[in-house]
Amino acid sequence: NRLARGGPVLAPGPRDLPLQYVDVRDLADWVLGALERELSGPYNLASPPGHTTMGGLLEACAAVTGGTAELRWTAPETVLAAGIEPWGQLPVWTPPGSDLHDALQSADVSRALATGLVCRPVGDTAADTWAWLRTLGGTAPQRPDRPPVGLDPETEAKVLAADAPGGGVSDTTP
Repeated sequence: NRLARGGPVLAPGPRDLPLQYVDVRDLADWVLGALERELSGPYNLASPPGHTTMGGLLEACAAVTGGTAELRWTAPETVLAAGIEPWGQLPVWTPPGSDLHDALQSADVSRALATGLVCRPVGDTAADTWAWLRTLGGTAPQRPDRPPVGLDPETEAKVLAADAPGGGVSDTTP
């Protein structure tokens, strides 16, 4: 939803921050195949290192939602200093070098890849997720016992204003 509204968008940096995730359809395909082949044991099921970056993900999302968002790359230190919670207020983002980032984004997935895990391109996941969200009116279902996911507009505007060119470290270069 946020990228679809367009305008300046806080993009937590760095742009080349590696991400590992798995599209639920790829996960389901692998699990069903593993059941058929009677595989057992531990597997890390996520995309391989280098599959995408924070920039690749946000740029794909911006493209499928209309492409009018201006990604304003903001240093991790600026994001954290604003009190923004990694993962919750900025879904998927974790600060580089943090224990959380290392735990979530540096998995050895070689065993899963060797047994058939195939991860679709980030653009396909973004496009299909956006199409699904539009069938729901643009808002993903939320559990009532959880805080809303995403950054509130006031916090985003405050960080963007403080980090504007000449006063911060944003990089709006494509």
